[in-house]
This record gives sequence, structure tokens and C-alpha cells, in this order.
Amino acid sequence: MPFMLVITALGLLVGALSNLAIERTPPVEGLKPPSLRHGVPLRVQARRVAVAAIAALLFGLAWSQFGDSPAEFAAVAAFGTVFLVLAFIDLETLYLPDVIIYPAFVVAIVVLPLRPDLAIWEGVAGAAVGLAVFFPFAWFGDRTGRDIMGWGDVKFSALLGAVLGIQLLLVGLYLGVLIGGVIAMGALVARGFGARRTLIPYGPSLAVGGLIALYAGAAITDWAARTL
Repeated sequence: MPFMLVITALGLLVGALSNLAIERTPPVEGLKPPSLRHGVPLRVQARRVAVAAIAALLFGLAWSQFGDSPAEFAAVAAFGTVFLVLAFIDLETLYLPDVIIYPAFVVAIVVLPLRPDLAIWEGVAGAAVGLAVFFPFAWFGDRTGRDIMGWGDVKFSALLGAVLGIQLLLVGLYLGVLIGGVIAMGALVARGFGARRTLIPYGPSLAVGGLIALYAGAAITDWAARTL
């Protein structure tokens, strides 16, 4: 239990640093890096608290599930934090920055030989599948000028595949699409009651699906295999 508190405190620290990444990558006008300054909007303060709390929770969950394997714990906690950062950046900017996705993707591929939970071929194949799943939608939207799916979502899906492997990627994408569909339906209902039309980012839905697959994907697939 005392060591769990240390891990949770480490998660809080990583959450604070994650807020720096969210606010500075890419630069967003009107946002200030975490500090004790006055005048920070309440929305930004609430997001800072939420990110720190979620990061602490992710670290604690990673340790409780994978603490007996330091390499697996490090991979889950690190990539879970990357998913968290990308989700909030997309929420605030409608943009998934290459400066985070590309290095994370390279690291995901490079550390595959060190991961006891994922074979090298699974990570590489997962990245290829993740890229291929959404590529046609982004390509068609790009050619027709429609907001179907951004290229950032395609790259994020490839990152998810490199981290999760094919099997858990499919779990994460299924959940992400399901969550995104529910949010889209809610937005349509809200518009029916006079709400403004807003562009809904898809990255947060993919991130939530990826996090669920990262932390509970094995349990979900085991349950599905026993049930179906």
C-alpha cells in the first residue's frame, strides 16, 4: 500500500507535466502553462485537475494490474498517459499533433522487443491494421472536402495498433467507434433542441477505447471467448 501511494504520487506529477504538453503542444492562444498565476480560466483549471487526477488513477491501475512486471507497467502507464494527452489536446484544439504521435509511435515500435506482453509481429501488424482501417475515410474526406475523419485520427489509430497489437486494437476501435457514435447521436439530439452545430473531435473517443483496451482488453477478450 505505501508503494501504491508513491506510484499514485508519481502519476500526479506526470499529470502536471501532461498539462504542460496539452497547453504547449501545439501552442494555443489564451492558454498559460501550469503556474500559480491569477487569471487562469476556470475551464483550464478544471482540466488541469482532471488530467492530474486521471493520470494518478492510470498509474495506480497500471501498478495494481501489472506491478509484477516492471516493463509491462512502464509501457501501460507511459502509453496510457500519451493517450490521455492526445485526447485533451484534440478536445481543446480539434488537432492531434504529429510532434507527439510520431515520437510515441517510434518508441512503441522500438520497445516491442522489451515487452513481455506483446510479440514484435503483433505490434507491427497492429500498426498496419490501425493505419488501414481509417485511411480510406480520411482519403475520401480529403478528396471531397468533407469532414469525415482527419489524418490525425488515422495516425492515432496506427499508434494504438503499435501499442495494443491486432486483437486489442480491434477491441479499442470497436469501443471508440461505439463511444463516438453515442456522442454524435447526442449532438444531433441537442441540435434538435436548438444547440449550436459544433465539430466533434474523434480523438477522445479513440483514446477512451484505447485506454479500456490497454487496461482491460485481455479481460474483455477472455470474457468474449467464454461467452460467445
